[in-house]
Amino acid sequence: MCVSKAPKRSSSRICIHWANGNCMYGEDCWNLHSWNDGISTKLQGKNPNAMRFVWWTAPPPDFVKINCDGAFSTCHGSKASAGGVVRDWEGKFAVGFSHLLNNCETVVEAELLAIKIGIQVTISKGFKKLVVESDSYSAIQLINDGVFTCHPYPALVSSILDIANTADAVCYNHVFRETNSVADGFARHGLSLSPNSDVQLFSCPPAFSLRSLRADEAGEIYSR
Repeated sequence: MCVSKAPKRSSSRICIHWANGNCMYGEDCWNLHSWNDGISTKLQGKNPNAMRFVWWTAPPPDFVKINCDGAFSTCHGSKASAGGVVRDWEGKFAVGFSHLLNNCETVVEAELLAIKIGIQVTISKGFKKLVVESDSYSAIQLINDGVFTCHPYPALVSSILDIANTADAVCYNHVFRETNSVADGFARHGLSLSPNSDVQLFSCPPAFSLRSLRADEAGEIYSR
């Protein structure tokens, strides 16, 4: 049996016309010319392999984007943490979060918990239109495609969807790690926190995040 999955409007991209409520087809529209995902490709001469360019993009107007990440360390015993950053449609910092996770056994679980905490924090701040990004393809796939009850994390995925249902609109995207570096910094910071501590929130960008934030603001492009 498969548990609930994210609604159809959640996809690997977000339609700017759908986000603005101006698409005549609504959530059934899949016209790819209208999608914005911060990815382009270029053929390199006679080389059949295309070079891919990626960059961080701000969400559509009235949306906020949550970049989430999980961190896992095996130094001096296994530790896991979650972190992320929320930015508005102008790319402005809204809030950051870091958390040391207890009893987290895998990287995928850490990534899912980062998404869950990110959505909780964002909704608690009054935001209702969300673009959620993670560089964990497995985590995003579990949310978008659903998960069988025999999987290790059906309850966790269901709790993410239940929380997200309190928002007006949610889109889940997989992104490459180069464009998720700000969230990676917040996740790594979580490894330094005390056990059993609450989620640490940041109303202003901390020093460890400034370099990555500036790169995103400048539209730095990465090749893959």
